[in-house]
Amino acid sequence: MPRLAKAIMLGLLTAWVGFLATMVPPLGRLEVELGLAWLFELRGSRAAPEEVVIVTIDRESSDWLGLPNEPDKWPRELHAHLVQRLVQEGAAVIAFDIIFDEPRDPVQDRLFAEAIRKAGNVVLFEYLKKHRKWVAIGGRQAEIEIEERVPPIPEFASAAVTLAPFPLPKVPARVSQAWLFKFGVPTLPVAALQVYARPYYGDLFRLLKEVTPEKIRWLKNDWRSVPSQPALIALARHLREWFQGDAQLPQSLLARLQSPEALSRFQGQSIVAALIRGLSQEESFFLDFYGPPHSIVTFPYYQLLKENGGAPLPVSFKGKAVFVGFSEQFQPEQKDGFYTVYSQPDGLDISGVEIAATAFANLLEQRSVTPLPLPLHYLIILLWGAGIGFFFLYLPIYALLPSAAVLGMGYMSVAHHLFTGNGLWLPVTAPLLWQLPLGLLGALFWRYLMMETVIKPYLPAWFWRWWKWHSESPPPQIANGICLATDVQQYTALAERFDLERLRPLLNRYFRSIFEPVKSRGGFIADIKGDAIMAIWADLISKQDIREQACLAALDIEKAVAEFNRCTPEAPLPTRIGLHYGKIVIGSVGSSEHLEYRAVGDVVNTASRIENLNKLLGTRVLVSHEVVVGLESIFTRELGEFCVKGRQQPLAIYELIGRAEEVKESLRRYCKQFDRALQVFQRRRWLEALEAFKALLARYGNDGPSLFYLQLSKYYARTPPPVSWNGIINLSNVEERHNFGQGR
Repeated sequence: MPRLAKAIMLGLLTAWVGFLATMVPPLGRLEVELGLAWLFELRGSRAAPEEVVIVTIDRESSDWLGLPNEPDKWPRELHAHLVQRLVQEGAAVIAFDIIFDEPRDPVQDRLFAEAIRKAGNVVLFEYLKKHRKWVAIGGRQAEIEIEERVPPIPEFASAAVTLAPFPLPKVPARVSQAWLFKFGVPTLPVAALQVYARPYYGDLFRLLKEVTPEKIRWLKNDWRSVPSQPALIALARHLREWFQGDAQLPQSLLARLQSPEALSRFQGQSIVAALIRGLSQEESFFLDFYGPPHSIVTFPYYQLLKENGGAPLPVSFKGKAVFVGFSEQFQPEQKDGFYTVYSQPDGLDISGVEIAATAFANLLEQRSVTPLPLPLHYLIILLWGAGIGFFFLYLPIYALLPSAAVLGMGYMSVAHHLFTGNGLWLPVTAPLLWQLPLGLLGALFWRYLMMETVIKPYLPAWFWRWWKWHSESPPPQIANGICLATDVQQYTALAERFDLERLRPLLNRYFRSIFEPVKSRGGFIADIKGDAIMAIWADLISKQDIREQACLAALDIEKAVAEFNRCTPEAPLPTRIGLHYGKIVIGSVGSSEHLEYRAVGDVVNTASRIENLNKLLGTRVLVSHEVVVGLESIFTRELGEFCVKGRQQPLAIYELIGRAEEVKESLRRYCKQFDRALQVFQRRRWLEALEAFKALLARYGNDGPSLFYLQLSKYYARTPPPVSWNGIINLSNVEERHNFGQGR
């Protein structure tokens, strides 16, 4: 398969895996649990708006006031004094994240209610209570979970400017989002923003009349009714309905606010814009936390109650949004903590009141953690996956790991920059935890497949299996083995006659035809030199009789060559084959600069000598006695004993005729007559041998071994060998080689 097609396949696979990682819920949740946490960790803390202050009810205040650290039971007169002091200090809105659902001391409750009413800017918390109820559904009883709002006691509820719930999950769920609306009413942060924006409602209504006059008639130009509790809730509901029904409306309002002439016409541009954005968002949004607990300015409760001799407070409350609630400095005293990305190793969590203040501050800044729109989110996942998969497959293998590291850091840097700059949240876990490793492993796997495709043909199958299991070359091994050597007759003349463009494909077709018998019979090609090959069978890798398999392979090669020559009569490649059996060493040969995996030993050299003997004897396939001894399935013709060049020990040489069951009776008779003639020759009866070989040639036609012994019988009849001659033909003898040449 072309590399381009593989690159496209890997790219599409990587893209698809990333897409699935975002679609499967358990994997998709990792983006919130891990990805968002990584981005916050890289970004670190950032400054919270000065307009937000938290008044914390904590152990320090309990100790100063001489009260038990059970703030739920504190005298409510203290809350009345707190509200009065905050109003005195100029707080714009006071939001209590405390449950007041039970009456206490009537006098103190009345004092607190009166302080709330006089302040005119206090938002009280509505507790959300869950309980189970059995209902009839389709004629059957079913248990359902019901969530209902539990307001403060009527005395406080009627005094507050508005009431608001603020739902948050408890551990083990991590708080990453805040609700803006619940049961169709604004939650605590949005309600506080509504009260905070009261001075600029005139700007808001004028803006609405300019952009959408037909929808503002219900106000009847009397915006001063808005500060009442029903009016605030009604305003929020109406605006939200308009914004959800017309997505372009909030954009038109914001565009008008940002126009050059708006600066002179509207005083509270940013606050009005924050209110529009807050009311036009989805029901929830991702919080952009400012840092670990107490990153928002936090002021102890008791310091607002103690006399300070008229000295200014360390924190200015003028024009600020003040959130009052439980928030401790240390974990053991914590009563209202929630698990977030900034939960501390010692167990200290961010308190509920700080989360509410964070949500308000995000609305005021018009900034939150903003996930990409789903189409863009999926597009980035798909493009990133396709890109890295395609890119990795074209890299050299040594560059894969460094490139993956650089790409991962580069992607994270971009994600960090966008997150730090404007809270834009790029997907992190799918690209970095799934797609990047998959692209890398996929590229390595393709390299492995390419290596198997490219390198495997150069190695024996058993070597490849060893390498896959052990990841190293097998040690040198001694085994009984057979070497099969081939050579093409008159190849030099053919190579001279053919140009390179014709010679190379011709040789490739030839090699394909002779490789297949070797492979199918369990051997492997150990070496190729020009037109010659060396094939090996070793008993350490084959459970069959390797001698029989090698002989059958030699016969199959002979047939394959005949078929090849029939198909290419213009360039026949007659092939000679020699086989020998014995001990061989299989292992790496060479040096660190160049290694080859091959067989070494006398068997290899002897097989080449036997193959070369075909030239003298006029045969095609010769084998040693060691190869065929005891093989009843193979029919052979004994040709005598020879001392080949470079070897002192003689070899009994046989011509490989064919499979025993396939040899015709006439050929068997001829071989018997040849055997009798050879015995006569070996008994030194030269004239009788001469007549016997003449008779064979006259009756059966041209036969290389018969012609060889005919010529040799003539020579020995004139010049007999020494008396000590034992029938062994020494090919190293110059005089005999000369006469053999004449015989040929």
